[in-house]
Amino acid sequence: MQASRAFDTLAQRNSAAAMTVVRDGNVVVARAAGTTIDGAPATSDSPMVVASVSKLLTALVIARLDRADSIDIDEPVPWADLGIAAHPGWDDVTARELLAHTSGMPVVRPAWFDGEIDCATFLPALVDRPPNPTRGRWTYSNGNYCALGILAERTTALALDQAVQQLLLDPLGLTGIRLTTTGQLPSDVEYRLDVSRLSRLGGAGSLIASTDDVGAVLAAVTADDLRVLRWPGVMVDQHGWGHTGTVDGARSCAWVLEEGRTVVTATVAGSSPSTGGGVCDLVVPAVAADLDLGTGPPLRSPP
Repeated sequence: MQASRAFDTLAQRNSAAAMTVVRDGNVVVARAAGTTIDGAPATSDSPMVVASVSKLLTALVIARLDRADSIDIDEPVPWADLGIAAHPGWDDVTARELLAHTSGMPVVRPAWFDGEIDCATFLPALVDRPPNPTRGRWTYSNGNYCALGILAERTTALALDQAVQQLLLDPLGLTGIRLTTTGQLPSDVEYRLDVSRLSRLGGAGSLIASTDDVGAVLAAVTADDLRVLRWPGVMVDQHGWGHTGTVDGARSCAWVLEEGRTVVTATVAGSSPSTGGGVCDLVVPAVAADLDLGTGPPLRSPP
């Protein structure tokens, strides 16, 4: 199978790797290589840093809150209720704009990894001036999902990982997704650069999750959820939709094919391929080919 060969490539090039494929609600591929922090063999249920695949889970929490009428993604973000003194220029920015990366949020890429303060402490410095002139155009910024994570926390009165647990995992009878701010557990696959460097990302990239759990959550996405999980906040290609994740020391891919019938998730502890998009380029076409869904590299948008 091409999917098995794709996983073997990931395993050979990194200290650890995991891959899960769910089809029709059943796990049909569950592979892992490497070890956990306590020295046990890694499994596809071993939690790993998933980088910006966190954004999919944050968006899904927002979708569930919108469906429950706890928030309205088309209404302005209640910055004051979030404990953030935003410039008045942000007063009419909506959660839908944050989801789509069209809010005009500053990018400041290197600064996300410059210290140990959390997302809620870091975000005010990004919204103390008016939105950038890029508002209305897709401009990828971690700040958008940092803000959405805070919105989820203040709406639910729970930490983001607890909101993920309550809204996404509890209905499936699962546990195990956590924030990097809580540190790593012996049963995790080690993130060798120290997870504290990811603390500012919040809902943009601070979740630790197994490929099994991410796969199960995405396999349970509903038509109502997809009214919120939309391009360009969610990436699309000829095979389906999903998200990639890239930070130094970790790469991840989560992709939904066949309108939800098939989900593929893959994460590595390491730096090969060079991006999470590269992981998707390897595993998504392989799974698609095994299922006779077509061949060729993913043509993602946004890239």
